[in-house]
Amino acid sequence: MIRRFFTYYRPHRRLFIIDFSSAVIVALLELAFPLAVQWFIDTLLPGGNWNMIVSVSIGLLLLYIISTFLQFIVNYWGHKLGINIETDMRQQLFQHVQKQSFRFFDNTKTGHIMSRITNDLFDLGELAHHGPEDLFIAVMTFVGAFWIMLTINVKLALITMIIVPFLIWLITYSNLKMNAAWKNMYTDIADVNARVEDSVSGIRVVQSFTNEEYEIERFTKNNRKFRRAKLTAYKVMSFSSSGIYPFWTGSIWKSTMARQLRSLVRRGQGRRRFVR
Repeated sequence: MIRRFFTYYRPHRRLFIIDFSSAVIVALLELAFPLAVQWFIDTLLPGGNWNMIVSVSIGLLLLYIISTFLQFIVNYWGHKLGINIETDMRQQLFQHVQKQSFRFFDNTKTGHIMSRITNDLFDLGELAHHGPEDLFIAVMTFVGAFWIMLTINVKLALITMIIVPFLIWLITYSNLKMNAAWKNMYTDIADVNARVEDSVSGIRVVQSFTNEEYEIERFTKNNRKFRRAKLTAYKVMSFSSSGIYPFWTGSIWKSTMARQLRSLVRRGQGRRRFVR
């Protein structure tokens, strides 16, 4: 399945290379900037060489501008890549539906087919954009941030590493819960679409027999069910996000206890990348 999924990148290889390369460069710049700030504070400022200080400041500003431009490429062209793949999948799925038997259409609600072709492919488009680059950058950032923290303070870096198993457990547990919650949510929105399609397509019969209140009652039931499913999904997502927060604040607390400005800058940025 994964191999088949990656075949959708072939028509958009150039766009993928541009997006992936920009994302990697941005990640490298975010890892390198704390080291540049440390050198700027420890070496350059005490020396009092203002010509060099101004030149380096301008250089750091240019790096931020380059990083901002690359972020635009990642956000726009990366999402364009995801949208292109999503469009190709939707086209292929619609062509596949056209070849199905009458029995398939008899046993499948039209609203469910519409949801599969529309809503369900939204997340696949996001996965096509963020999946490969996020996986690579996560590994690279993890190794790079930990190495930078080791060069700053070995003890604090090892203490920070203690939280990693808890984070892995929390993220894995939350992903399982979120998958189940999102599956229920998409099932319920498919039922809502099916209910709307059924009511609208038979509106003449509904109004002829004055069954508007009955149809409204049926729709309200499906709509409220979807609302509960969506609230459950966001509750699980909030639990995952808030669960990471104590580990992040604890990491900052350890940094402030060091009472060194340069170490604070480097550890604060390093841990931010590490936790992300």
